[in-house]
Amino acid sequence: MAALKSGLGIQAVLTAIVALLLIAAPGLPSPPLYVSLAGFAMAGILLASRNISAYLKIFISVYGIGFLFLALAKQAAVLGLLPPVLAALLPPEFASTGAVVFAAIVLAISYLQPIRDITLIADPYFATRDEPTREIGPFRFLGRTEGTLGQRLVALSIFITFAQVALQLRLNFWYRDLFNALQEYKAEVFWYQLIWIFGPLATVWVIIGMLDVFVDASLHIRWRTWLTKSLYERWLDGGTHYRIPFTDEHADNPDQRIQSDVNLFIQQTTTLSIRLLSQAATLVSFMVILWSLSRDFVLPFTDTVIPGFLVWLVIGYAVIGTWLTHLVGRPLIGLDFRQEKVEADFRFSLARSRIYSEQIALLRGERAETVRLRGLFNSIIENYLGIIYRRIKLGSLTLSYSQISVVFPYILAAPSYFAKKITLGQFQQTADAFSSVQGALSFFISSYTTLASYKANTNRLSSFKRAMTKAEALSGAGYGLVQGNESRGDVTAKDLVLGLPDGREIVQTAGFALPKGVATLVTGPSGSGKSTLFRAIAGIWPFGKGRVDVPAGQSALLLPQRPYIPLGTLRGAVSYPNTTDQFSDDAIRDALTAAQLPQLADSLDLVDAWDQRLSGGEQQRLAIARAILAKPDWLFLDESTAALDEPSEAGIYRTLREKLPGTTIVSIGHRSTLHELHDGRIDMQPANDGRFEPKRLPAPAAAE
Repeated sequence: MAALKSGLGIQAVLTAIVALLLIAAPGLPSPPLYVSLAGFAMAGILLASRNISAYLKIFISVYGIGFLFLALAKQAAVLGLLPPVLAALLPPEFASTGAVVFAAIVLAISYLQPIRDITLIADPYFATRDEPTREIGPFRFLGRTEGTLGQRLVALSIFITFAQVALQLRLNFWYRDLFNALQEYKAEVFWYQLIWIFGPLATVWVIIGMLDVFVDASLHIRWRTWLTKSLYERWLDGGTHYRIPFTDEHADNPDQRIQSDVNLFIQQTTTLSIRLLSQAATLVSFMVILWSLSRDFVLPFTDTVIPGFLVWLVIGYAVIGTWLTHLVGRPLIGLDFRQEKVEADFRFSLARSRIYSEQIALLRGERAETVRLRGLFNSIIENYLGIIYRRIKLGSLTLSYSQISVVFPYILAAPSYFAKKITLGQFQQTADAFSSVQGALSFFISSYTTLASYKANTNRLSSFKRAMTKAEALSGAGYGLVQGNESRGDVTAKDLVLGLPDGREIVQTAGFALPKGVATLVTGPSGSGKSTLFRAIAGIWPFGKGRVDVPAGQSALLLPQRPYIPLGTLRGAVSYPNTTDQFSDDAIRDALTAAQLPQLADSLDLVDAWDQRLSGGEQQRLAIARAILAKPDWLFLDESTAALDEPSEAGIYRTLREKLPGTTIVSIGHRSTLHELHDGRIDMQPANDGRFEPKRLPAPAAAE
């Protein structure tokens, strides 16, 4: 019962009722029996499709609506309820059964793994209940949520495709009637076909074509906006971007996958799915025509009759062409995947050279950079040459196939025409129907290069989503490292073991505490796990076991040795990770002055590459200004003043004590001058098993 109450369930019941009425309605002419039987089949397909992909459900639902529309419209024409001009535009009765065939095909392919990979990326957009991402404009009536709006835009695009195929089908009969009028020298019929049939058809074709472009563009920008936002928010959430390199999933260049691959995926998904729908509709519709035209086909120069010979011939012709195309073009999938990777590697390397231009210039590293960039670019050229070589082989096959296809139907139909077994109109109709069926069956051939790129692109997005899923699973809880909230004010650890990604354990302790209000210095040799300990406290380190508790409801800020400075204004750089509207100009200027950067106080709105303009020490002082603005309860400094001279470093610590009296400072450092700037000290001391254990020393002076 619940199944019948769903959207597809209600549609299935309605379809079954209409199919029953078409058979048993008293006093009304009945359509061919196959139309009613197709209606019952459509109802069954609708019920069977309740649990498939949200994206594919749209197609099946639209096919169901298309069946009802075509069947009822044809019945209305039979009853004289439609004007003759509109009735003349309707396709033949068998067109309604094509919708059932399409729905069955979609239901069948929904269980194929490549299709599942596509729908796993596409479905979240069509299932979302978010508010619309952009102004709806003329499509305001289509829905109040982004998912509903997307579904209905796809449905509208499908209806447009149906209309285009129906017009194409009607034009096929128009060709027959027009050329018959020419052969029989009937001028009145000729002008009637040209003005009153072709004129309205051409007008509708232009209107539908313009609407198709607008609908496709609207769907593309809305879908891209939502999917891009969804991916970068998930990538940045909870340190997922930090943990992805620790997974076993190969997901290089996430920036390229979010910016470029998403755009290509949406473009190719909408284009290929709608185009495939169009070709399927063309195939079913024109195959029926081709069968009827060659029902009693006589082989040229013989008396042998082969029913539907042209249908069997075009199927065999397309199957052979498809098999050869796949045989030749299959390596393109791997080549396209690799091309995206090497292009992104080269682009990323160029960006790094720009970012570190000063260091490269100081080290006279231009020659090394040139050699490295040349190697990366050679990889691009080498792979692209492989793509060109493969495309030349594929193109020679597909172009030969398409050129033969131009004359093939005329060669087949010409003997019957010259034997006066068919009229000129039937000759033209046969050639047009053969070309349409052959073109539909050759979709795989003509689109192989695009399909190869699409498969590679889908694989890249799928691997990126898998990498994010695995990175999200790399939480402390998943690997035995529990992050909790201590009701007391201290940061504590119990039975803590921290490891490296390769499995080696580096830190081990039965327990330690960082007391609230006690400035603590963490010391130890390089590689002893000091920074790893900080990252475990911050909750981003996934490898370990035990428990780390941080004070509930208290804020923390960790400043690494090399600060991150975003692009944009100085105001944005100082305010980071907060937004610029959270601090007044005076507060930002005071923070810069306190951090020994008074010369920058009047440059808040200056846009510059601040990570290159500022020296290492200035960048560290800018990070200190961030801390002064943020006023965290806990401030973790991971060698955050190592680029400063000792007097400047001491001045910074005194400023932090003065400006942040309620903040507990925990530092990592190697200079002995730091001891007197802290109240306590924890030293990472080596154990016999190669691990390091944090031990609190009695007093800073004792650590000298």
